[in-house]
Amino acid sequence: MNETEYKGILHKEVNKLAGINSRFHRISSMLLDHLIMTFVIVPPMIVLMILATNGILKVGNEVFSVVFFFMMFIYINKDFFNAKSPAKRLLGYQVINRKTEKPASELQCFVRNLTIAVAWPLEVIIGLINPERRIGDVLANTKVVISEKEKLKTIWTDLKSKSLKLNLIGILIIGVIYFYGLSLIMPKMN
Repeated sequence: MNETEYKGILHKEVNKLAGINSRFHRISSMLLDHLIMTFVIVPPMIVLMILATNGILKVGNEVFSVVFFFMMFIYINKDFFNAKSPAKRLLGYQVINRKTEKPASELQCFVRNLTIAVAWPLEVIIGLINPERRIGDVLANTKVVISEKEKLKTIWTDLKSKSLKLNLIGILIIGVIYFYGLSLIMPKMN
């Protein structure tokens, strides 16, 4: 079986399972996002740890923290492009502004995902109870709706067309403050 057949079978099976009911579909989207983002975040961390273990790179607490929080920043901003995370693109969902019914802004997507860093299991439970909204959606005044399914490569198209906006600067400032605050409450490594 070649790689493209595997991707097709995997995608087909996820869609088949997700079609069982809306709650399962929404939770499968959350879990698939978590899986995809883990594949994006973990390899750079492994490389960093291998370099540190072999003495090639001296890693202090500050360097590890910066890399860790940068990877979490990527995770939290997974909905940044067109209010669709990788799993939302594949499964056909989009985050929208509850007031305007248009795609949520980058800042709204960032705010709705801030709770993931501290309450991911609770967000999954809330997602089971109410597949349309979770805690982060309440904070950001957003909801998740059914949308057109897309291929993952559409992320690159969206990335190429993105320009620096005031929202991005705001997200960066809030992100630095948020992660700095988290770093103060995290246990120190020796």
